Amino acid sequence: MTPISRLVNDSTAHNTLNQPPTVPIFLQMSPDAPQDDVRGIMGVSFQVLINGSVVQSGTTPQDGRIDVRVPPGGSSTLQLLVDGSAVADYEITVETGALDPANQVRGQQERLRMLGYQIGSDGPDGNGVNAATADAMNVSNGEFERALLDFQADQGLFPDAIVGKQTRPRLVSRAGA
Repeated sequence: MTPISRLVNDSTAHNTLNQPPTVPIFLQMSPDAPQDDVRGIMGVSFQVLINGSVVQSGTTPQDGRIDVRVPPGGSSTLQLLVDGSAVADYEITVETGALDPANQVRGQQERLRMLGYQIGSDGPDGNGVNAATADAMNVSNGEFERALLDFQADQGLFPDAIVGKQTRPRLVSRAGA
């Protein structure tokens, strides 16, 4: 629980609670943003750590959603637990900058990654996002191509691994402009 301190009435922070913002994380059986279908993985035990201290714990509901608190400018660690022991750790950070344009490879990779499609560990941050791995229309990176084909198949689009006039708008509508 966050301690509360009362400041004098004319203080700009009078009765203000500073809680880190939350980031929704979905544990799902398949990628893409949650829709009306049931993809969530229910009953997974988890805990969230900030600076090594547990700040949240519980089990996932039917939709698999965990609202992870992430301090501004910092990170949190989401641990998945089995019998009380961590079996997987995920570092959660928040980037506040805009996405690259959807007509650029890096912007396409960012959107696929946001939707949960795995595009490898390439790139300067090891997050799979690297504009040098492919040109804008014909994908040459195998993992990016596979993710793009999976996205197209999931969306009922013709799976050709090309971010063209049908795929690009769908990618933007699912992940943002």
